[in-house]
Amino acid sequence: MGKLGGEMKALAKHCGGSHKTMNDRIHIVQRFDHHLRALNVQIQRVEQIKVRHIESYIHDRLAQGIGKRTLQNEMASLRAVLQQAGRKQVAEHERLTNKSLGLSGASRSGTRQAITQEHYRHVLETARAKDPGLAATLELARLMGLRSQEAVQSVQSLKTWKQAVERGDTRLTVVFGTKGGRPRETVILDAGAVKKALDNALSVAESRNNRLIDKPDLKSAMDYWHNQVVRIGLTGAYSPHSLRYAWAQDAIRHYLAQEFSRKEALAMVAMDLGHGDGRGRYVAQVYG
Repeated sequence: MGKLGGEMKALAKHCGGSHKTMNDRIHIVQRFDHHLRALNVQIQRVEQIKVRHIESYIHDRLAQGIGKRTLQNEMASLRAVLQQAGRKQVAEHERLTNKSLGLSGASRSGTRQAITQEHYRHVLETARAKDPGLAATLELARLMGLRSQEAVQSVQSLKTWKQAVERGDTRLTVVFGTKGGRPRETVILDAGAVKKALDNALSVAESRNNRLIDKPDLKSAMDYWHNQVVRIGLTGAYSPHSLRYAWAQDAIRHYLAQEFSRKEALAMVAMDLGHGDGRGRYVAQVYG
């Protein structure tokens, strides 16, 4: 990484946000830096970045088939870094609006889909043959609606969750790997299946130094997770998040069966997912 990349990385850290947001932002600025170096653009400071450099990066990403929603997020990160560096004029330039860059009009409706039971079974069987720890992590993600990082760090909560299920609790507290570090409570949809998955995960963890993903730190564990899930078939519309979509749909049906109204069910699921009860409409749009 050159001087520009180093400066942008430092600025990306200073923009704040959750650990995940900061990490994503760092990856984006590193990709931008790599793009400029590949084109042999000779700049070494953020103060030298011009509008055309960002236009070039976004056009290149569009040509690679990267989705508009993803690129809207990438632009938000680049704008935040430019603002942090005092480059407000470039960050807010009329040529760098989402509309000018051809990024407007992207919708969050149905951009992903819930994994089918058949595909999930196939992926789980493949994972079991490859790595029991990966399979156990995958199963917990599907049965509890966990995000990827929550699933990878779930090993720290296995005993607590098992005790809660055995007490007959109807909800489990997710503490590690949550977005923004905010603990959340999630409903238990199938206590028997969750207990079985927890017993299995504990057994696997005990045989490998109390880890499900047998890596020395979170970064290498997350890298392993992302690489392996793609290899076993969680890619495209059926990304790892499709496990969470499937769980959300199960949860909506669970609340409707308890005679909650659809609006109430969506608000409950929004809270279970860690979005907050005000995002019921968002859940209907994205997950429903």
